[in-house]
Amino acid sequence: MSVINAEGSAATVERSLRGIEDLVLDEVLVSFPYNSGSQLHEYFGAGPVPRAFGGSCAWQSFEAGRLVSDMAGRSVTYRIDGRHVAVVHHDADGMTVLDPYLLHTRPLRLDRADARAGVVELAPDAYPHRVRADGSPAPSGVRVRWRLDDDSIRLNYLRFSPRRGHNVISRSFLLHADQVLTSVPPDPDRVRPQLLHPEQHSVSVRVLHPASRQLAELVLPLAASDVTMHQLIAKNNQGQVSRHGTAEFGRDSELVADAISVHPTDVYEFLLEAAALHRAAAPAGLELADYCLEDE
Repeated sequence: MSVINAEGSAATVERSLRGIEDLVLDEVLVSFPYNSGSQLHEYFGAGPVPRAFGGSCAWQSFEAGRLVSDMAGRSVTYRIDGRHVAVVHHDADGMTVLDPYLLHTRPLRLDRADARAGVVELAPDAYPHRVRADGSPAPSGVRVRWRLDDDSIRLNYLRFSPRRGHNVISRSFLLHADQVLTSVPPDPDRVRPQLLHPEQHSVSVRVLHPASRQLAELVLPLAASDVTMHQLIAKNNQGQVSRHGTAEFGRDSELVADAISVHPTDVYEFLLEAAALHRAAAPAGLELADYCLEDE
């Protein structure tokens, strides 16, 4: 094979891998939603739930990693920061990070050649795509910083806050090269305590609707002494909160249910059952913070 043909073949493989990563990220974003109740059902209840209901942030990354491995035949690494997991795929020129929980619209491609003073930075858009008061677009974003000296990756997720009128950091993770999962999913004895962590003060289903690309979320706070359906809230693409029984709540519930292809009542019951499983399994004296009910 000539050098030109060899280079062309390598470029084709590279383009194919990039295309697979694009497809995988989009597939997980729209068909495997973030759902903090799924693993409560799986590890404390009747077992795994239907795929359309999605899974926790870690399980979203497990799904993305599995698809990349199956479709591209490439091995991936799962880096962790506390309870958070992201997929990392290395190659000779750099790495790609997939973190569906952070809703970035394209894979986070970090090329070593782009380093400045030993650091590669990236700032792609992410969902939700919101609008400012004047109607101008305000997409979310992920700020990525890869340090070549220690191979660490900092991920900051920012959203536009209509109430504040500016972007705010919503999540921040630091992924060290030596902090990885050696088994996926982890052993159940490792998973169960994480599901009862005090930071988990609600159960929720967050979808990116495949047609409208609008974000919608149903949330059931866990801090109340008696968790009922009437405590359900919804959030729309602008981060506006609506209460159970309102027209806005019904509209956002329909969007969530339609993305999963079920009836809204099925989602309500799913969250209520997850909350009951959490309550039954939680250690005595577990204190949970109140859920913020303000508009973003």
